[in-house]
Amino acid sequence: MTQQEIVTNILTQDWTPDGVSLILDALKLKNYIVSAVRTQTNESETLEHFLERFWDYDKSPYVHEKRIVGQSIHRRYTDIMLSRARTYWIPRMGNKPLGQITKEDIKRVMWQLATQKQNVFSRKKNADGSRKKTAQVLSAETVNQVVRSATCALKWAFQNGLTPNDCFSGLIYCHVTPQKRHIPTLSDVKRIFGIHWNDSASRLANLTAMCTGMRIGEIQALQLGDIGSDRIYVRHNWARRDGLKTPKNGEAREILITPELHHMLIRQGMKNPFGTSPGDFIFFGQTRKKPRSAQFWNKALKEITLSLGIKNASNITFHCWRHFFTACMADFVDGRKLQLATGHKTMQMLEHYAAHQSEQTLEELGDVSRQLFLDIIRLPIA
Repeated sequence: MTQQEIVTNILTQDWTPDGVSLILDALKLKNYIVSAVRTQTNESETLEHFLERFWDYDKSPYVHEKRIVGQSIHRRYTDIMLSRARTYWIPRMGNKPLGQITKEDIKRVMWQLATQKQNVFSRKKNADGSRKKTAQVLSAETVNQVVRSATCALKWAFQNGLTPNDCFSGLIYCHVTPQKRHIPTLSDVKRIFGIHWNDSASRLANLTAMCTGMRIGEIQALQLGDIGSDRIYVRHNWARRDGLKTPKNGEAREILITPELHHMLIRQGMKNPFGTSPGDFIFFGQTRKKPRSAQFWNKALKEITLSLGIKNASNITFHCWRHFFTACMADFVDGRKLQLATGHKTMQMLEHYAAHQSEQTLEELGDVSRQLFLDIIRLPIA
């Protein structure tokens, strides 16, 4: 049969879906085509429609699966990934069928993002209040995150039979040089907490982070019922789009605190105008259901550090207290025990760590914490 007869045969006959697949598979085996998509199949869904669906928290099958198996995923994360998909992927190949997207397509876009300036929003605003755009090369970390907004979705599509193409394995991501962490010195910390703060609640939130190494969302989520007679029960994390969630590693933990810090936290919680029941927030916000926004804590800290002329003040943020706590405690406490306080633990490292050791470890952590931070807690405010 001649080539023309084969073509005529294809054009004049009605083919079953299986027959069409056999033809396409044969062409792929001969390396005449890389990929092809049959109409009215999962593979024919456009990338735009798929990404919009995949990163929609309420509609995403990916989110649904993670929640069923008890894995945590936040709305803010899916919102960010959807924004990246809309900004960088959909304009470039949103109309392309899912089954036609190849690893080469992903590489081509990644190289464009890594080498060419992109229009991104700046902090400057237009006369109407909207944010201005400026042309700049994206950071390596941003490029990698943009790529993952596509590859995460395409990997799920591949594993669930929505595309025959592996677009994610073996990708070489941009090299990221970690930024040096700016951690205040002990003398700087004494200056920071030895001066008057206009917002006493912001001072207490920062002081709590410094003394415990807690994450900012964990401190936002603190309720009166989380403060024991000598400890904090870290049971929740506050996520801006999700509300109260479990802590980042999925497990509650306990941190011993000094009587002075205990008194400060209880006193702060009793100021809550919406109520003082065990479920009410210590750092209350504008409504009973929401705690204080963390941006106020960062703003207050920045004002203090700048006023004191502290080196690298603009780079010192609320999260630096977590690094400060860890760095100070690490000189005196075994790493595995320190992870019980910070919540950095992993199942691999601590699944065999005996439960009966926990209270003894908490006591040891509490003793070291008191030695390191009690003088700072007791500082007279200038």
